[in-house]
Amino acid sequence: MKRRNFIKNIGQLSAAPLVFNGLSLNPFATPSMLSLLNCEGIGDRALVVIFLKGGNDGINTIVPINQFDTYVANRPDIALPETGINGVIPLDSTLPIEDQVGLHPSMTAFKDMYDNGKARLVQSVGYPSPNQSHFKSTDLWLTGGDGTSANFNLDSGWIGRYIEAAFPGVAGNSTTQFPDPLGIQFGDSKPSLSFHDHSQNYTGVNLSGQNPANLFGLLNGLGTAPHSDVINSEYGAELQYIMSVENSLNAYGQRITDVYDNGNNSSTTYPDSYLSYQLKTVARLIKGGSGTKIFMIHKSGFDTHAGQVEADDTHTGHHADLLADIFDSIKAFNDDLGVLGIEDRVVTGTFSEFGRRATQNGSLGTDHGTTAPLFLFGSGINAGVSGTNPDLSNLTSNGNLIDGHQTDYRSVFKTLLQDWLAADATVITNADFDAHTKAPDLIDPSALADPSCYIPPQAISVPIELREFTAKVVDENKVQVEWSTLSEINHDFFDVERSADGIEFELFETVNGRGESTSLRTYSLIDEEPLEGTSFYRLKSVDFTEEFSYSPIRSVRIKEKVVSHYKVYPNPAVFDTNVVLTSKVSADAELQLFALDGKMIASQSLRVKEGFNKFSMDVSNFTAGNYLLKVQSADLDLPVSKLIIGS
Repeated sequence: MKRRNFIKNIGQLSAAPLVFNGLSLNPFATPSMLSLLNCEGIGDRALVVIFLKGGNDGINTIVPINQFDTYVANRPDIALPETGINGVIPLDSTLPIEDQVGLHPSMTAFKDMYDNGKARLVQSVGYPSPNQSHFKSTDLWLTGGDGTSANFNLDSGWIGRYIEAAFPGVAGNSTTQFPDPLGIQFGDSKPSLSFHDHSQNYTGVNLSGQNPANLFGLLNGLGTAPHSDVINSEYGAELQYIMSVENSLNAYGQRITDVYDNGNNSSTTYPDSYLSYQLKTVARLIKGGSGTKIFMIHKSGFDTHAGQVEADDTHTGHHADLLADIFDSIKAFNDDLGVLGIEDRVVTGTFSEFGRRATQNGSLGTDHGTTAPLFLFGSGINAGVSGTNPDLSNLTSNGNLIDGHQTDYRSVFKTLLQDWLAADATVITNADFDAHTKAPDLIDPSALADPSCYIPPQAISVPIELREFTAKVVDENKVQVEWSTLSEINHDFFDVERSADGIEFELFETVNGRGESTSLRTYSLIDEEPLEGTSFYRLKSVDFTEEFSYSPIRSVRIKEKVVSHYKVYPNPAVFDTNVVLTSKVSADAELQLFALDGKMIASQSLRVKEGFNKFSMDVSNFTAGNYLLKVQSADLDLPVSKLIIGS
């Protein structure tokens, strides 16, 4: 299949903004692992995590039957019927009365999976000192943090730390040993914080809205080429980070296409939804031989402050549609995996940044709450219920539950990493989950990873330990390539390779290695004549047995210098400031004034003509202080100037 057919077949995914990040089905298994009889297949396992964005209303999802009167009193206008054709679905009559729950009527798929031993409900999942901001609580869930001061501002994600610890040196390196990205994200164009490692590297590949043939379209409105300079501000730093994420995707574009071509879906019918398209693509990638360990899926719409239900039919409405999509899609995904013969390789779980309050609001909805149920799926899951019903009479004055969480979400994630993916104690510690106890009974005993099968860090087989690799513009039209190693074992040489598109590389220069070294070694060279536009660089490290590995890709952009005699005056300025320049070309441009935090506070359109130009900006109405002035143009390469406005 050609790349355009890959795009056509997942075209439904591109309705939202898809970003990019036959081989062996055991890419992570080592001979020592395979020698253990009961460890066969452990290395093939994958985890699919579905983020229910917005804060799912757990109380209308899972209704405490033993407190139904209290439930209705708290939610007189949005409570679900107890009985009848549209009433809640009793989950499991064998549970103790205090644990009896009724499922939302839209959750017939969950009931079916539960009855077939392929689903588990985990009650009241959360963390200490819950935060009710969408943004902050999401960050806490993605980083493995909580509301305490010690864990409130973590800057790495739990998935990134796991990948970093379990597969050191592998993320971003497509090799024969590890050809696939270790993490793949769907459904959100912003690279998820969960994939950040301790060094702030993005360890996943974002497939939310982009295709393998065009890996530089992440930023809407910025075209397909990375920008050569960005504003020196927090916004600029974020922009530069996103561009660096894009650069790392090139190594996997063809591999993902090949895996997709090699895979297929069964005749299972999926719902017609964006979530289903994400899951359907995951199933096909896994069937095609993908060795990706964690897939992150996104489903938005759960911030149900208003219109959560239909006024006269509470079993219908927006929340009912969301739940139907979630559980119908997951069931179709699991059925597809079963027909494809790979169901025993995948566990799927859901989470939401918080639940909703026990009491309704005045808009047929619910406001931000605390804990929420978490769901797990797959043939490897131990079907059942963890925890008991929350006490709906034990509330704060604003209707929030105050009995706290029953299960810490990090206990769930730790269990999945160790009991399902077989991460050993070293990996768990480096992933920052060692302080949390595992949640019991989540994985079916027949699928539980035996401690003798725990997988230690699976470092890529490379002759060096690379500390840093950079490429940057110097002297306006040259590129300096620098790198350093912490160790070199049996190491012969580096090939420094260069590319115009980040896909096809050619040898630029060969640099001898140090053979055997356990101390810091630094290398540097200058590309005197870099390619026009964007140049991409990578290192190929080769040992004396001709084994090799690649570094992450770095990019720089060189623009032709078409402007001379550029000056900003007066500076400091009180009433107005002038920009003068001499240009070799005519161009449309914009004169932009920024505050130091990166916010644009003034702009005016310009027409730069060939030859001498002078432009003025009135600054008399701005507060005295320091600013940034920029002539922005796609055709001109001009510096950002610091402008002082006096009083």
